[in-house]
Amino acid sequence: MIHKIIWKVTVIGIKNSGKSSLISSAAFKTGTPLSTRGFIRKKVNIEIGGEEYDIGLLFFEMPLETISDKMLSKSTFILLTTDITNMRSLIEAENFIKNNSNNEIFIIAMKSDMRYKSEFWSPELDKIKKKYNVMYYLYNTEEDFCPLLNDILKNSLGKIYNQNK
Repeated sequence: MIHKIIWKVTVIGIKNSGKSSLISSAAFKTGTPLSTRGFIRKKVNIEIGGEEYDIGLLFFEMPLETISDKMLSKSTFILLTTDITNMRSLIEAENFIKNNSNNEIFIIAMKSDMRYKSEFWSPELDKIKKKYNVMYYLYNTEEDFCPLLNDILKNSLGKIYNQNK
């Protein structure tokens, strides 16, 4: 049996933290930011626990500076982008997580190919992970985002499935 699901995924972060690039990588397999006005759709098929899932993802980009509780309330999960070359993006991300603990949030630390210019890295992200129980991923738009997206989807499906038992 194939389970058909539609999930809204809100991608948030401060200006220039990689939101558009992340959506382009996830939906179109290109690191070049494309216009992401409105919803961008991506279809993903995965298997977990012997069950097949046909998931329609609706990506929506929202700057952290203009966050809307109404838009967040309908999100299945949030991809929170941070720019490893900008410590402010991590500080703002932690503030967001602190104030939105009821949402499923995944941190995507962008520009991992620029570690030599980084202002934060795994140790700082590990602290946030431990403190708020959120997962994070280091990501470079030159790489394929699909393995990370599949991991996020499996994690979310596992949590939703276990809650419904």
